[in-house]
This record gives sequence, structure tokens and C-alpha cells, in this order.
Amino acid sequence: MRICFKYQILHGNPLKNVLFSIQNKISILTLAQLPSQPGNHNGGGFRHEPPPAPPSASHHYLRSPRTCQCGFNDTAYLQNSCGPAMPFMTMIEQVLMSRLDITDGCRRAGSDRPPRRRSFDYIVVGAGVAGPILAKRLSDDPSKSVLLIEAGPEEPTLSSVPAIAFNVLASDLNWKYTTEPQASACLKKGGRCSWARGKMVSGSGGANGMMYWRGHPEPYDQWAELGNPGWSYEELVPYWERAENPVNRNLTTFRRFDTGNPLVIDHFPHKPAFADEILRAASELGYKTGGLREREHTGFAVAPVLVKDGQRGTTSRYYLRPAADRMNLQVLTNAVVTKVLTRKHPHKHAYGVKAVLKDGQEVEFLAEREVILSAGTLGSPQILLNSGIGPKDDLAKVGVLLVHDLPQVGRNLQNHVSIGLSVTIRDNFTEALTLEALNQYLQQRSGPFASTGLTQVTAFLETKYSKPGVPDIQAFIDGYSSYCVKHGLTEECSGSHAIGNCSQRRRLNLRPTVVTTRSRGYMTLKSNNPLDYPLFYPNYFSDERDMKVLIEGIKKLLELMDTPTMKKYDMRLEDETPIKECANHTFGSDAYWECYIRQETGPENHQAGTCRMAPDGVVDERLRVHGVKNLRVADASIFPVLTHANTMAPVIVVAEKAADMIAEDAKNGSSGEAYPGRWRPSEGPFGPHHYGHAAPSHRSWHGPPRY
Repeated sequence: MRICFKYQILHGNPLKNVLFSIQNKISILTLAQLPSQPGNHNGGGFRHEPPPAPPSASHHYLRSPRTCQCGFNDTAYLQNSCGPAMPFMTMIEQVLMSRLDITDGCRRAGSDRPPRRRSFDYIVVGAGVAGPILAKRLSDDPSKSVLLIEAGPEEPTLSSVPAIAFNVLASDLNWKYTTEPQASACLKKGGRCSWARGKMVSGSGGANGMMYWRGHPEPYDQWAELGNPGWSYEELVPYWERAENPVNRNLTTFRRFDTGNPLVIDHFPHKPAFADEILRAASELGYKTGGLREREHTGFAVAPVLVKDGQRGTTSRYYLRPAADRMNLQVLTNAVVTKVLTRKHPHKHAYGVKAVLKDGQEVEFLAEREVILSAGTLGSPQILLNSGIGPKDDLAKVGVLLVHDLPQVGRNLQNHVSIGLSVTIRDNFTEALTLEALNQYLQQRSGPFASTGLTQVTAFLETKYSKPGVPDIQAFIDGYSSYCVKHGLTEECSGSHAIGNCSQRRRLNLRPTVVTTRSRGYMTLKSNNPLDYPLFYPNYFSDERDMKVLIEGIKKLLELMDTPTMKKYDMRLEDETPIKECANHTFGSDAYWECYIRQETGPENHQAGTCRMAPDGVVDERLRVHGVKNLRVADASIFPVLTHANTMAPVIVVAEKAADMIAEDAKNGSSGEAYPGRWRPSEGPFGPHHYGHAAPSHRSWHGPPRY
């Protein structure tokens, strides 16, 4: 028996003859003597088999309509993180994974099976944030073939649900990197900081907080000033405007506002009431409480996020899935690219990649035009180094044959750095992921499942060290997150969020974060085994200015406690007793906070800079790797200077611009060939286009084409 309809039936499910109803309102899961289906039980996976898709006449290069067999190998992960709540949460997990309107199974392009063809025009490595954009844009030209390779599996269904997306970090879909020991930070953990990075289609974009901030223009202007023409903020704006589809024009910019673009930007349909109390307290301190964008970026706000109909938005969902049926686009999942294939004659150039498949088999794919690395700040330099492209002395130490001496590969490693402050307030309101909440989400796409709690509130603050009008602190506030429940029938007290058993007080976490980090680290290979994790040396606080800014950030956030609104809630630090490692310092002094920060360091997952874009860096202003033709990098690793907010929007603009440059170079017959920055898109790479306003530049420039 196989049924493919709106409330899809699960195969291989041990629960049989079950009628699952929610509040007697809606029957959402019926399992009636279903036969088990073979070959799909690893890692809690389920096979989705949607109904036939209607024919499409929009592109002549689409595959024929898919049948009920067009499903994908999904991944379950709540059992890794919900402890005693596992039985009920597993039931919720199965319900969500059975819904076609949530799984989106007919638009999944990824497959573990390598494509029959071995040669493509373009090979894009990494399907995180940048890769899906590049694959979609490059395959817009039906005469060009594109292979997108991802180390992890397809984006799991559960990661599309805001309340439980973070749980993926406790699973094997997280690379779970750790830094090498350092004497300046993360001392509570032996000097090793943990770095979570997504290992799946959508990458870390499938497990982050979804905040969509371009950030202050200053870092982008610095990019241009550092020898990268075309990368100033004003010159990047048209690429954002081509991508963004905000439901409200004031979410991202004061300028033009288009609909129909890929990235749907909105606020979550649900937030805890205390979010408004935080904003009220901020206004009492004189801060703006909304409208943070461009050069007016100081204040508090409920963050704009990538969300549509209560589901998380990723570049995979917004770019890749609509292109899933293209004949000229292949997406290979669970395949780790170990090196770029290069030849030295008649000149150094890339001609393909080598990858290890899920079954351990090694395969090679050839690129007729270019290889584009979008494997992220930690992945792209690793691939370059494994390919013999990097500092010759470092490569010699681990026995990697030198192809091209490029000293800056793996250098310039940057990351935002933070600290958590535990405070309590007089409130015991909690929200659980109950049957009623699930019903609300399935019917209305709202409620606790459609929210990340208080985490959606953020702030950009200026300390005494900042340039006027340029925030140097971003603050996050954690709390009021919905939690796993044991049985789903009542609102239970949260032992992890409230103090004690149904206490009248609850805990929040304030996280000031330095976004103008000046410390620089590096990464290098551990061995010549391309599957070994690299060695990461972040060098946090090697520039003492970062520590000074973070201490001031603590003081700025603690000012909230003195506002009338927060006094009403009796907000206070949970414990004003010095931690034992800092007992020789007076609590609250600068010396104490410095000691505390070094012990309890909270690095963010905003790494950047390891393939720096610069004349003396790793890539030029057209993202071509210096000294090796037909090879580019397009992800956060190319940032010369880390942006001043969450890195998703900056990576998106890099990918959008990269796609144009790649296509334009192909049209001009100069693919991968280094030459001074020429920009002549009065007729763009995909045909004539004229844009509403020209970006200020010394070149003739009319903005990117629209799609």
C-alpha cells in the first residue's frame, strides 16, 4: 500500500493501525498496515514519495514530470537532543516528516548516486549558503551544465521548522569542529573552542537563527579600499535588491522594493511577549527599536529573518529547489571533495575535482570551464591546501605536493567573539511543543513551532571605542525558547529555562558580541589525509582592543537592568559570586570581566577571511584564485574584513555577484583568466539589461540582470 497525498503516509514505520488526532480537530497521521520499505532505515531516515508533479512548460530544459517515486532520503535528529522527551518528540518528528507541504519532496534535487556523466561546464563545491545560488544562476543558461557537490545529505525536513532547527547541531549534520588549544580564550574547555558548522544541503544556513542583516556599509567600503574595485556597499546594493523579497520594504533598505525575488524576508509569525518588553526597555535607554539598516544601524530590533509561511528559509529552498528539474543541473550529496584537479601545462589551471562518495569510492569529475569553491570559510581553504595550493612551507611539512605557492591560503581567519551573561527575571511563562502547538503549526504555520523564542531580538550598540554611527557590538538575547515535552498534553515547567521546579523566576542569556574583531588567526592541514580535519588557531584577543570592546559591551547590556521596565521584572544577574577561576578579582570590575571572558568565551559561527580577496591575497576582485586559471572561491572565506552582523546576507551577495562575473567571463571568452578589473555589462551575461540606478563606480555599470 502506498499513498501519496497531502498528509503523506510513512513507509518503514513500526507504528501500525494508529489513528493520531490532535485536539479532536484534525487527523494528521494514519498508518494502516503499511508494509516496510527496504533500504532506508539508516540514521532514522524516511523515504518521502510525493504525488506526480504537474507538467511544466516554463523551460524546455526541464526533466519530465516526476512520479510518486520522486522522494528523498530524509534525516531525523530530535532523538539526539530531547532526552526523556524522546518518545513524544519522535512522534512529532514523524508527523512533520510525513507532510508533503513541509517536506517539499518533489523539489529536492540532491542524490547520493553520482551522475552518469563525468564532465560539466561548471563544478560548484559546497551547497551551503552560496552554492545553491551559484548552481541556480549558472544553470539559468540551458546551454551550460552544472554539478553541485555537497559533503552532507539533503536538507532535512525538520530543519525547516524554526523551533527545532537548532537541534540539528547535536547530530551528525554538524561538522563539530574544535580549535587547537589557546591560552587566551575558552579556558574552561582547555583552550579549545567549539565551532558548529552545518554538513548538509543549506549548510550552516539550515541551522542558524535565520537573521538577515546586511550589516553596516563600512566593512564593504573597506573591501573596495583594500584593492577590490566593485565591492563597495553601493556597488553591491543592486545584487541584494535582485535577491531580496521582503514582505515590508523597510525590513532591509530604504530604497527600491521589488517582489518576486527569491529571498522571502519577514518576521517570525510568533514571538514571546517579553520581546516587546525588551524593546520597551531599550527605548527607555534612548535606543531606536526598529528600522535598523544601512548607515542607521544602532539600536534594538526584532530581526528580519528568512521565513515563509512559518518555515525557515534557506538558499536551498529559495534557489535550488525551484531549479530541481533542470536537465543541466545535477546535485550530488554525501560526497566529500578532497582536492581540485590541476595541470601545470601550458599554464596552471583547474580541470576538475576528486571526491569521496558515501560508500568510500573515489570519483573524479571534470570541469570544462571552471571549478568554484563555495565550501565555506573552513572548507574552501582546506580543499585548496589539499590540492597543493597554499603556503609552500606548510604543505611541505605535511607532505602535500606543491602546485602553486599561495602564502595567504588559510590566513586572515576572523570570527566574531562573544560572552554569555546569565540573568534572571520574575516570570515563569513557558511554552512547550505540545499537541496543541503542533496542530496550530500544521493548520496556521504559527505558534511556538514557528519561533526561535527571544533569540529573534537583537541589538547593535556603540561602545566608547567605536567610530560614531558604526556599532562595534551586536547583542543576542536567548530565552523563552519552546522546549521538548514528555507527553505533549500539558504545559510543563521547563527545568532548563526556569529556575527550580516551576519557579517564579526564569533565566535569560545576554550575549554581547564583538563585530569589529581585529584579532586574526589561521588554519592549516593536520596531515596529507584530505579527510582529516584541519588545525584551527583563532588567536582570540591577540589584539587587546577586542577584549576592551567586549567588556564595554557587557556594561552596555547590563544597563537594561536599570530601566523601569526591567525593574518591573526584577532583572538581575543570576549569581554575583565570582567564578572560582576568577576569585582573585572583584566581581564586576574590568579585570574580573576579562578573566571571565577568557574562561567562558562564546565564539560565534561567523568565521571568514581564509581566502582573502586582495591583490596580495588568495583571490582577485573577480574571485579568481591567483596563479591558477579556471578556479574561483565564492563564500565568506573571501571577505578581507569580517562584516558587522550575521554573515548570511553578505555571503548571499557574494554568490549573486560571483554568478554574474562567471557568466560574463564565459561570454567574453576569458573564463578564469586574470586580467585587470574590467566590467562591461551594458549587456549582461544573460542578455541585455538596464537597471533603475547605476552604482557609483568609475566603470560603466548598470547593475546585475534580474531573474
